[in-house]
Amino acid sequence: MLTNYLKLAVRNLLRQKFYTAINVAGLTLGVAGCLLIFMFVQNELSYDKFHANGNRIYRLLRNNYMNGKITSTPYTSGPYAPTLAADFPEDIQAAVRVMANNALVTYGDKSFNEDRFYFTDPQFFEVFSFKLLKGNPRTALAEPNTLVITEAMAKKYFGKAEPMGKLVTINKDQTFKVTGVMANVPGNSQLQFDMLSSIKLMENEDYLKAWRANMLYTYLLLPEAGRHDALQSKMPGFVQKYLAETMRQFSMNVKLTLQPFQNVYLDDSTTFDFTEHGNKNNVYIFSAIAIFILLIACINFMNLASARSVGRAKEVGVRKVLGAYQRHLIGQFLVESVLLATVSVVLAVALIYAVLPAFNTFAEKQLTLPVTNPLLYVFLILVAIVVGLLAGSYPAFFLSSFQPVKVLKGRLSGSSGNPFIRKALVVFQFAVSIFLIIGTVVIFRQMQYVQNKQLGFGKENILKVPVDNGDIDQKLYGFMRQVRQLPEVKNVSVMSGEPGGFHDRYTIKIVEKPEEDWSFRTVFTDYDYIATLGIKLVAGRGFSRNFPTDSVSAIILNEAAVKQIGWTPQNALGKEFLDVPRDGEASPIRLRVIGVVKDYNFSSLKEAIQPLAIMMRNDHRVIAIKLGPGNPQQAVAAIQNVYTKVAPKYPFEFTFLDQDFDKLYKNEQKQAVLFTLFATLAICIACLGLFGLALYSTEQRRKEVGIRKVLGASVSGVVALLSKDFLKLVLLANVLAWPLAYWAMHKWLQEFTYRTELNAFIFIAAGIIALVIAIITVSFQAVKVAIANPVNALRDE
Repeated sequence: MLTNYLKLAVRNLLRQKFYTAINVAGLTLGVAGCLLIFMFVQNELSYDKFHANGNRIYRLLRNNYMNGKITSTPYTSGPYAPTLAADFPEDIQAAVRVMANNALVTYGDKSFNEDRFYFTDPQFFEVFSFKLLKGNPRTALAEPNTLVITEAMAKKYFGKAEPMGKLVTINKDQTFKVTGVMANVPGNSQLQFDMLSSIKLMENEDYLKAWRANMLYTYLLLPEAGRHDALQSKMPGFVQKYLAETMRQFSMNVKLTLQPFQNVYLDDSTTFDFTEHGNKNNVYIFSAIAIFILLIACINFMNLASARSVGRAKEVGVRKVLGAYQRHLIGQFLVESVLLATVSVVLAVALIYAVLPAFNTFAEKQLTLPVTNPLLYVFLILVAIVVGLLAGSYPAFFLSSFQPVKVLKGRLSGSSGNPFIRKALVVFQFAVSIFLIIGTVVIFRQMQYVQNKQLGFGKENILKVPVDNGDIDQKLYGFMRQVRQLPEVKNVSVMSGEPGGFHDRYTIKIVEKPEEDWSFRTVFTDYDYIATLGIKLVAGRGFSRNFPTDSVSAIILNEAAVKQIGWTPQNALGKEFLDVPRDGEASPIRLRVIGVVKDYNFSSLKEAIQPLAIMMRNDHRVIAIKLGPGNPQQAVAAIQNVYTKVAPKYPFEFTFLDQDFDKLYKNEQKQAVLFTLFATLAICIACLGLFGLALYSTEQRRKEVGIRKVLGASVSGVVALLSKDFLKLVLLANVLAWPLAYWAMHKWLQEFTYRTELNAFIFIAAGIIALVIAIITVSFQAVKVAIANPVNALRDE
């Protein structure tokens, strides 16, 4: 019997190829889209879950209370890890430090700047489960000048040769021995590195012993999961024992907390945190979109099944006259529907394989279809069976119950299903589609806003060259002098942090209020900083070579700093600060305010402009070169020529400031494209659903249309008659979608301190787009019925 059902199902599906194609296409797209999104979401949730001890690893955070605010910072100093492990051996199994760095790595004639170079403790492989392919995990980093590299790095530097025991040179002056080769770091790891070296190399350096030199991450492995509360309760005593003097000196209130390692990726609330982070809100948003897309596809499938079934009423009547039982008809319709759903699911998997490489390239992920996970097959089978049974239930139970005599006479009594439910499903489909259209428009408008907003400085045509090696550092001013003389260059400056990048936090005292400490974001620079970046002064002056003392005792504030203190730009001039002594300094330095600059966005537009202090100090990490008009490639070549003469051993590397600034919103830009992709997918599927409803409605009203045409109705009048009910549904979908979209997009925009407005035009435009799409979709079937010969519709009368 089942074989017979399958044969009949295949014949019926092939007989109506158009119906079969659009039904399969809708469900295929829905299942594929849902699977793709869930793979993306699962990848986001899987970060750092591959570590065997993952639920016992914690990251140490410093919570600082300054200027009335609390900031959580994962950067800690060298003494934390060994001191905690020594003081609390019963609570800590292992403690490791991870210090991100960049290094020039040379082997033979190969030399590359590696920016994913970590220094860490020998216990690294005890805490983390990164797979070591060659070497002993206990001893690979036990000695200074040892190096563990990934497979990719082994191939990059040594090709097919054996990498173990090879000697490479770091920064042209130190030799390291390869003592281990590990598998490439998984894509779902927040720690992304290519090379590991032992931190023992610098264990005698003063900066690694200083409690205030916060420059690395501290990770703790606890003996048992859930034991962190006991250790957390001991942190106040630890802080008082080792940090009391520092807190007193800088008027700070520091609290240490433990952050579960597996929660770090989706928690981006910390400051000065340069590990990779995801967005928890995106996980929720895309999960909802996946569910909606699958629901829309299933609704389409059922709508199209019910629409098609109307035309099969006579088939049912004939088969019942010839002796078919109701159970046979039910089985036939259900098998046919499940078969169609199964074909859609199989095609969806094939589609995933086809688009996954392109999706991975765009999303910078390493997603794979989890073919070894039984849940994948449970999901696919459930979709095929549940959707198939639901879609086939209408024709199976409704049509099979007809009396054959009435069917064959054309008097189909009773309601052909609940029209309210069918219309409600279409409203739901278009409400979701309109929601996604609005979301896409808002995200793109916000991205355009942040890219075009006036930031208060000129980010265009500024070349950035890192000060990342000894040669360029020692010959810095000579290099800058030669570059400044190039005709392609307008100005040159050197600084500790460029706009959009890292800015230190610095503590100073106001002479008028010596009992108060003020902590400002800070940039250390030279005489040409303001001119190079095109920053505007609102009071006073900038640093000047006509005032030699500027290099020691001058300070420039931004408007936010002046306002926070309670001054105005004019009366801030001449005010004095005391530079709090750093480690090794004997006495404070007096700083006098010589100027106030207009607020400019030196950080992401997600943050409000913070108080900023600009000073001249010998802390130079990046050179900013303002190019003149003309050919930028020619300017870059000229600068490279100078660099090669100054630092011939090192490769010339550069970036443009405006491009780096735009990268701050890379995740949001990807989100915008993904929103567009999934919105388009949802709209296409919704259109198939609307087409199904139009097909059903026109089938039901075919005789009515025939009579109207005989009585003189025009084609346009018939099209309008058949279309107006559907347009009402789309208008209702707008009414439902607008408030939800406003709430969701308003919440999303709260992530940005500077954001575009949610004006009525966005919602009206989305509604018009949806109406146009609906009109085109419905008109296709309406025109087809309107231009048909009315005789064909009335013939059986």
